Amino acid sequence: MTARIHAIEKEIMGYLCPQCLKSDSLEIILSIELSPDSRSDEITLQILTCSSCGMYGVGVYEESRRGPLGEDHWEHCGYQVDRPYADAIAHLIKDCPNRFNRRCSCQAHAVLGKVDSSGRWQGLVQAEIMQTFGLVP
Repeated sequence: MTARIHAIEKEIMGYLCPQCLKSDSLEIILSIELSPDSRSDEITLQILTCSSCGMYGVGVYEESRRGPLGEDHWEHCGYQVDRPYADAIAHLIKDCPNRFNRRCSCQAHAVLGKVDSSGRWQGLVQAEIMQTFGLVP
C-alpha cells in the first residue's frame, strides 16, 4: 500500500463532498489494496461517506510508476453509486483478513480484483454510477 493512501486512511483526511460541497466532510471509511493490473502498479478500492449530507460512494486510487525513472502518475477518483452496491463492496472488504495485502487470496480480493482477458482491472463495471468526481482534499 502506498504511503499516501496509508496516511489518508490513518489520518482520516477529509475531501470536498460533490453533493453538499462541504470541504473536509467526505471521508474514506474503508479500503482494500488490490493486485496491480496491466495499467496500474497500485490499485486501492475505497468506501466513502460524507459526514455532513450522508452521500455514500466508492473511491479508486490508481498509481503507475511506468515511464521515466522516478516519475509516478496517480489518479484518485470518486464515484457516487447506490447504497446497496457500496454496502456490498464494504461487506466484502470487511470480510478480508488482510485488506492491505494485495496478494491476499481471500474471496474479497478475488471478487474485487477481477481483471479482463487483457489484464485490465474490471473495477466498477457492474456499478450504476450516478456521478464521477475527483477526490480533492
